[in-house]
Amino acid sequence: MPLRKQKAIQAAWKPILFQWLLPGAGYWVIGEKTRAKVFLAVWATFCILGAAQMQLGAVEGVKGGVFVPLIGVWMPTLGALGTAGIGPIYVILAYAFGGLGTEPVRTLTQEYGATYVMVAGLLNWLCCFDLWDRVTGRWVFRLPKDEQAEIARGE
Repeated sequence: MPLRKQKAIQAAWKPILFQWLLPGAGYWVIGEKTRAKVFLAVWATFCILGAAQMQLGAVEGVKGGVFVPLIGVWMPTLGALGTAGIGPIYVILAYAFGGLGTEPVRTLTQEYGATYVMVAGLLNWLCCFDLWDRVTGRWVFRLPKDEQAEIARGE
């Protein structure tokens, strides 16, 4: 049976926190080292490509692209929540490429860069959900019914 309520939270909070702090670390903690290495490589590639494209796409020195939360404006705030999945590096990228001192995306290159960074953040949030399922034993429910029955019988 999967873990429930307080037991699930106690078992899963540490891998999920590590996953957010350094993408891939949550999988490393639960022993899935290959998955951790692959995910860290993909995450780093997306963040580096995104930052490079936002930097090189600057027009007349004006940088932009990373969403930051704005009070009363829900679309940029949702974008910021998705992008915040990249972890603490979000603060650095938001300072460099987002905020009130920047303008909206002006070039296609900056838009691609912002998209890379947001996809890296959303992918990491999905990995956090996957870690929750793996640590609490709920991953079984993603399998087809016949495979669930085999696991229940212990085959």
